[in-house]
Amino acid sequence: MLGKKVKIKWNVVVPLVFGVFLVSYLLISLIVGLFGSKDDYEIYTIGNYNGKKTLEIVNGEDRSQPILIRDYNFYGESLNLYFESYGDDITKSNTLNGKTVILKDLINSNNVVIFADLTRDIDSQISLNKLTPGFYSLYIVDGDVTHRAYYETVLSFNNVFYTVSRYGKNYKVEIIADRQLFDEINTDKRKPLTGVLDNNYIYIKVTVAEEYPQYDIAISTSPALTMTGISLVGEQVGDFVEAQQVYELALKVKADLEAKGLKVLILKDEFGQDIQYYGKGGTLEKAYSSGAKYMIHLDMDYYGNIGIMFANRSAGKLAKAVFDRIFEETEIFPDENYLFKCDVDDDGVTDLQYEIREAGGMALSAGTYSESAQTNTFAYNNRYGINTIQIITTDMSDGGAISLWNEQKDKVANAIVKGVLEYLQIAN
Repeated sequence: MLGKKVKIKWNVVVPLVFGVFLVSYLLISLIVGLFGSKDDYEIYTIGNYNGKKTLEIVNGEDRSQPILIRDYNFYGESLNLYFESYGDDITKSNTLNGKTVILKDLINSNNVVIFADLTRDIDSQISLNKLTPGFYSLYIVDGDVTHRAYYETVLSFNNVFYTVSRYGKNYKVEIIADRQLFDEINTDKRKPLTGVLDNNYIYIKVTVAEEYPQYDIAISTSPALTMTGISLVGEQVGDFVEAQQVYELALKVKADLEAKGLKVLILKDEFGQDIQYYGKGGTLEKAYSSGAKYMIHLDMDYYGNIGIMFANRSAGKLAKAVFDRIFEETEIFPDENYLFKCDVDDDGVTDLQYEIREAGGMALSAGTYSESAQTNTFAYNNRYGINTIQIITTDMSDGGAISLWNEQKDKVANAIVKGVLEYLQIAN
């Protein structure tokens, strides 16, 4: 005889089973949360890594030999570091002179960039244009010792630099130094992870820029007025007008550089514009505001002082590249003596050529030299200096030089463009 068939009350069993499962899950989660190991950390991450992998990589760095960096500035695309606060006396050994810098990419361990045998020259230290996307830790080699560099204070994420346009691409470079960078700050955990770093170690983050709100090159044309009462068009010989000639040269150079993808800004709206070089609202402030990394000042002279000039504190690499092309492809500079550094003050330190000095920001002590220079408050202590060269093409007191200019000005424009492109490593 079969037993009595039991009818299962599913409307009671299903909720009961679900309730048991839910309670068990919550208990297990609680136990794991209290006693289990963390699967991840809520920290700043690098690349596509999660917090746990980021922490593993960061903790694998060699920070056994830390070294303190107290100051920095940019000149063109060069990042310059100093062991002391940067000052006018560049004869002190407070730079990376004689050292080697190694940048190790924490995302791709095979990506290591080395800058060897560095000098005091402000255009020749850490060339940011040499970097590809990555997250780099910075080491300084002094003799047989490799030091991990850290900064005196916190450098936050708004410390941003953009490299110039190369083949339709710009890189965004962030200089970061923050001992709390990899700590769990915004978290509800009972014991957030802290103290990952013991110093403000310097990192350089490089990414492809999604937007590029700056210019690459600014072009300044003479006369660069520093005071009222000076001719708006410079020197004139008959119908040969200095300001008009160099402005037409600027237009040609701009067009040819832009054809190679560079963003170029001419600082005057027309050749005879009534605008000062110094002070608020002037062409120099316009250059700083543009974000240009390089500037070319185009000039003529009436006293035979022609040639290409560059900052005394620099190696003049851009000037040399442009000079070589003009020297080889035109006849306006008879020999190599027409490439030279700025004259300096009696202390042998500060550039006297204001068009170059005042564009250089902190790196060239801009905004300090004279009462007029002190109106350049935007340049004073500005860490973003513009690598500037001055090209003085023609002695207007010499009729033969004017005739030669009229014959070769297009060649000069082409040579300037070629020199700039070679320096920037952009194919002609």
